[in-house]
Amino acid sequence: MKLKKGLLDLGKIDKREQKMIAGILEIREKALDKIMVPKNEVTAFSYNTKISQALNVYKKYHYSRYPVYFKNLDQIVGILYIKDIILFWNEYKDYPVVEFVRLPHFVYEDRPALDVFLELQKMRLSLAVVIDEFGGVSGIITIEDILEEIVGEIEDEFDLRKKPLIEKISPNEYILNTKMELDDFAEMLNINIDEKDVSTIGGLIQKYADRIPEVGEEITYENLKFKILEATRRKINKVRLTINPKT
Repeated sequence: MKLKKGLLDLGKIDKREQKMIAGILEIREKALDKIMVPKNEVTAFSYNTKISQALNVYKKYHYSRYPVYFKNLDQIVGILYIKDIILFWNEYKDYPVVEFVRLPHFVYEDRPALDVFLELQKMRLSLAVVIDEFGGVSGIITIEDILEEIVGEIEDEFDLRKKPLIEKISPNEYILNTKMELDDFAEMLNINIDEKDVSTIGGLIQKYADRIPEVGEEITYENLKFKILEATRRKINKVRLTINPKT
């Protein structure tokens, strides 16, 4: 990428870089509430949760940071970083997590995502608690969430070029990229899927799960069973499909 008289020479920018720039420009206008992890999907600890219990939750979800609250999630008192307790957890396993938290950083939900990203970088923070105009907690936002918004779709696009959307692994089992269009999926497998409000495999699964399911979960649609193989807090990436005989 070269600069010419203070401006970008667009002729020297490849498609990937152009998409990166477009992603950055897009999040300049996108509010946090469009990309944050909403309150009802936040994994958090009560202030008196024991360190040993927190480690058990970490083993299940593998998140590196957890909000800690007093009575409910509108009363967040700190953020527990797993790296702060991992080395000596056994010695302090019966201590409450509140003794090891860092101060929370709060941001308003209508702020542009790029502004918050730069703010978090400057403060050397990786997570912020998102609040509404009344001070109630709306969710959380991480540096990773915002970066994913910038580069995630780009990486997905390049992955799609490298790997097929559907891979047959047995007579009735397939590995699916959840970006596969439902119409193409139905046509390829010669099945009927009558869903007007979703257009991809991922959309279908989230509709019937009524949330973003976790890795290892199984979601059933008629005689189709989808097992989640890869997912983040914000989207499903890959599933294994098992087609069961119709009863």
